[in-house]
Amino acid sequence: MKLFISGWAGFKEALGDIPEELYFINPFLDFNEEGILDFLKDKSGDVVIGWSTGGHIVLKNLSFFSERFKKIVILAGFKKFIDYVPARILLRMIQKMQKEPVNVIREFLYKAGAINRIPTDINSARLIKGLEFLIESDIQNIKSHIKVKNLLLIHGKFDKILPIKAVFDLKKLFPQAKISLVEKNHWITFKEINNLLLS
Repeated sequence: MKLFISGWAGFKEALGDIPEELYFINPFLDFNEEGILDFLKDKSGDVVIGWSTGGHIVLKNLSFFSERFKKIVILAGFKKFIDYVPARILLRMIQKMQKEPVNVIREFLYKAGAINRIPTDINSARLIKGLEFLIESDIQNIKSHIKVKNLLLIHGKFDKILPIKAVFDLKKLFPQAKISLVEKNHWITFKEINNLLLS
């Protein structure tokens, strides 16, 4: 199994050409954090790629994922989102999501460097749950005995959502990880991710 856990509002339509072999999970639209772990409890595979919110969920449950996947790739990951993005911005997004969700999502996708394609059946309530998760969730109690040989942290030098500091803060938590800085934004395309995996 090759697994991709997307970011907030990381619809398939917005991320370009998704490799056929990737199993795609959209957090909060498909499952919440607990639902993802429950879905994967009897599954394993070669690689899990987590983007932004998805990457945070993977790192927060690193022991779980390292037992099931040979390689872990995190794109635009973070320890705690509101360490880098003020909570008031997310609270404003939550308010606007209740009235004009398409505009909120369109603005986010543009800023992230993704494709401005939004499905017609937006579940605003679940996306709001995702924003609430970003306000509250934090990686804590990292177990020092977790030894992950194949952990790659990718971060765009021109990320307009998360500052580059986020990846270096993760490196402090996960000193065994390799860092790859790319000349990209918050989203970097599957082709570029694959090139990094092959290099």
